[in-house]
Amino acid sequence: MRNIKQYLTASLMCLLTASCAVTQEKKQESKNEISQGLIYLEREVKVTDSALFFDGKKLGNVRKSVNIKNDPNGKYDYQYGSAIAPHGDAIKTYQHYVFMTWYRGGKYDRHMMLSRLNLKTGQLKHIEFPHQHTGLVGRWWIGETHNTIAVGISPKDETIHLVFDLHAYSKHSDTGGNGSFAKDYFRYSYSLPGAAAVSDDEFTLDLFVKDTSSHSAGPNDYNHLSMTGAEDHAAHSKLTYPKFFLNDQGDLFFYIRQGTSHDGKGIFNYYKSNGIWSSFKSINKLNVKEDGLAHTWSNYGNMKFANGKLGFAFQPRINNKTDRYKYQNGVYFMYSDDPIGQLQWKNYKGQDINLPLIDPKPAFVTEPGDWVTSQQPNKIVITGSFDWTITQKGDVHIISRVRDTEYKKDVYLHHYKPAGQSEFITTDKFVGAKNLYTSGDNIYIIGLDNGQPYIEQATGGTNQFKRVYQGKKQAADFKKGMVYIAQGKLYYYLLAEGQGDKRTTYLQIINLEGR
Repeated sequence: MRNIKQYLTASLMCLLTASCAVTQEKKQESKNEISQGLIYLEREVKVTDSALFFDGKKLGNVRKSVNIKNDPNGKYDYQYGSAIAPHGDAIKTYQHYVFMTWYRGGKYDRHMMLSRLNLKTGQLKHIEFPHQHTGLVGRWWIGETHNTIAVGISPKDETIHLVFDLHAYSKHSDTGGNGSFAKDYFRYSYSLPGAAAVSDDEFTLDLFVKDTSSHSAGPNDYNHLSMTGAEDHAAHSKLTYPKFFLNDQGDLFFYIRQGTSHDGKGIFNYYKSNGIWSSFKSINKLNVKEDGLAHTWSNYGNMKFANGKLGFAFQPRINNKTDRYKYQNGVYFMYSDDPIGQLQWKNYKGQDINLPLIDPKPAFVTEPGDWVTSQQPNKIVITGSFDWTITQKGDVHIISRVRDTEYKKDVYLHHYKPAGQSEFITTDKFVGAKNLYTSGDNIYIIGLDNGQPYIEQATGGTNQFKRVYQGKKQAADFKKGMVYIAQGKLYYYLLAEGQGDKRTTYLQIINLEGR
């Protein structure tokens, strides 16, 4: 009997041990799948040790801030946010080159910079422009994170384009610049044809075209006041949030918001040649009260070209001080079958939309505010964490966040329409994200976890996200990053943790398609 008991006990222990071994092995495999699986880090490159950073205190009221004088012994105080590099539309690729924009620190330098990494030679070249970070409405001693540097590359003539340092500036003194923007309210620089692909030794400031017009600031002025070849203050003033992107035909587009936070419109144009662009086309109209609407509204959106369509998703900020929404409300989406977006705009149901929009209703998708409870004035906040994309096979995905400040509740929403389906699905079973990306038929959430990049992936047309990559510390921990995806690779432009008004930035290239 004792032998039988010993045998059964030994057998049971063997089974349990084997089971535990299998479980541990599966856990280890799962861990390795995340850190060493199909998605992997190809390379990490230091871009600079001198990226500008606002290391002082965050200021409150803008009207009071403009009266603050420079403290020559003080740190770099700022408005809105502290990290200006990298920020905005700061990274693009062309052939085997990566282009990155930044301001050079510290507080008394602030020069605009363009860097190009040659992935074949490993050479990283920097171009310093005469232009310096403007600061808060002309007060250079107050940092301003709206003043980003957007970069675009035209594959048709290999020109480089930069629009930079803008936050609703005008030639009139009422913008707060005390007249300093009279001949500098719009900032556009462009290169000679072929500049994007010159040899490493030839990548210099001489590639860029000087401004020799009547509003030029002198022989070293590369800031052009117009994209259309002639000064047009109405078209080029009060602009914020510049962005460049391409369509499938290789046309370079530019999108920006014009106007204010309570009465702003989206405008876009496309590049022709020799620094000349088409006239701007408006997504929506300003001052819609004159068209019979009760309130003006500002357009908070993002234009992209995806799956052969020029698309635009947005949230309107309706200037209504008495409803339950403090800022934005609603999710809206529309697209054009015209590759240059001049005609054929439709809502997600395929119904025609006329531009410019006066009332946003024709583009309506869903109302995030319906997922929370408060009915009190200005208690529902729908700002940030809003983005969209379309997969290669045509799945449309939009993300948003709604906050109920009365009941202290945040809800992250994923609105998606699988290819071939007619209506959007909305779910709150979503982890939440600030941005959404696509490559092929997959969608991605990309961010930082414990100072290192992570990637969550889902098949297009689903909400089934899983973590497929977690970076390990190489040279530094990071506090912020800007993402660009091209041809199955993630180019992650990263700001390292640090001290002072000069910080270190890196580029990580992560292969999304595997070994």
